[in-house]
Amino acid sequence: MSLYSYKVFLEVADSGSFVKASEKLNLSPSAVSHAVKALENEFGFSLFNRSRSGAVLTGSGQRVIPYIRSLIKLQNNLEQEVNIINQFDVGAVRIAMFASVASNWFIKILHDFKEKNPGIDVIFQQGDYADILRWLENGDVDMAFTTDELAKDLNFTPLKKDPLICVTADDFVPLNFMSVTSVDLKNGHLIINKECEEYDARSFIEKYSLRPDAYYETVTHQTLFAMVREGMGICLIPELVASAAPSGVKKYPIAGNPSRMIGLTYSDPAAISPAAKLLTEEIKNYTENL
Repeated sequence: MSLYSYKVFLEVADSGSFVKASEKLNLSPSAVSHAVKALENEFGFSLFNRSRSGAVLTGSGQRVIPYIRSLIKLQNNLEQEVNIINQFDVGAVRIAMFASVASNWFIKILHDFKEKNPGIDVIFQQGDYADILRWLENGDVDMAFTTDELAKDLNFTPLKKDPLICVTADDFVPLNFMSVTSVDLKNGHLIINKECEEYDARSFIEKYSLRPDAYYETVTHQTLFAMVREGMGICLIPELVASAAPSGVKKYPIAGNPSRMIGLTYSDPAAISPAAKLLTEEIKNYTENL
């Protein structure tokens, strides 16, 4: 079966509609229907449940779609490799990241990468940890910035330690005047968002049996900083995130120097595209020089 039919199948699956797929592919609806029907005849089973509201994958369709995505991805990788061999720097790479990496690192990385590789398209998506895990699992991105805790069950290439620090109100002074200890954290209200508690600061919180204020555990970073500035508590957060802290607060190192490790994870480490390899090298060069 031709890769053309596979591409049509994927577009129908992703759009949930034969009509929308035909518009996206610039084909007639009958041509899309014919390509899918030919694939169903080849496989010997139905791929979609069709209705007036659209098209939904059957159970069989759900079972084969990961393999078809892999085939298309391998074809794209082959085309990129051929172009690079022929000295045509073309291709595309999709990468996901959390906000602190996007604002502090990736804009500079992207600028330098595009100057060197103008023919390679970089599509980046910003989201929270749950978004990134979902995008990797579904193959929506080729690679992503992750952390050691976030990717502990996945492939992980470490890049750079990001220290945890304490953000406090302007009038706060730690007991030793230099760094925040577990005693400071136990004596005061510890404000922390749930994401940081579950991933970035989990081991530190467990080690010292800390109890973040439950009422505040799901707030955003912006709200968290505002609460700290108003003296409602102190905040344990990665240094990259704390770079966005507003005026009117202080930042202290934490005794013991806890940290998160930021790195890269690939949706399919066995089939990393040439474009993704080039971007990986650019990222490694940048983080090594921080």
